[in-house]
Amino acid sequence: MNSPFSFTKRLILIFIVIIVLVIIGREYFLPDSWGMYGNYRGNAVHEEANRSLVYGTNNSCESCHEEVYDMKRVGVHHRLSCEICHAPVTEHVDGNKKIADMPVKIGDAQSKLCLTCHQKVLGRFEKFPMIEYPKHLEDQDVKLTHDCNVCHTVHAPLESMKYIKKLRTLKEKVQE
Repeated sequence: MNSPFSFTKRLILIFIVIIVLVIIGREYFLPDSWGMYGNYRGNAVHEEANRSLVYGTNNSCESCHEEVYDMKRVGVHHRLSCEICHAPVTEHVDGNKKIADMPVKIGDAQSKLCLTCHQKVLGRFEKFPMIEYPKHLEDQDVKLTHDCNVCHTVHAPLESMKYIKKLRTLKEKVQE
């Protein structure tokens, strides 16, 4: 017959085996730099610091795209990185040499990109410019097939609107 403590002895033995396996596992599986700067792998800091850059700043676009940069600088999108709508700068330039064309969204793809931020969404900050698409096109009395860039310049969306408003006002005065 088993002693009344045999279950307890087996349970304690299982816990000891688990603890020994964890200790041995830590020795084999944790890297040497573990704990160097806290509870993570210390070499990760050095690896990240030595990774090659993929993204640039808007200033990295300025030297070649000065006209667009100046337009964007005064527009409402001045705080957005060029790479949000285009691609990482390293896909376009290597050093100071152009290696590929920068992707540009046109047509429906461009409108979808604009609507990523500007489609009316409940809970979004109310002062943020949002539209209900395609109701916005109907309200403006334009074709439902229009893309955003028909009325807006993508780098400074409100700049072209000032010009369009002048044209509408002029058209109304002519029709009077």
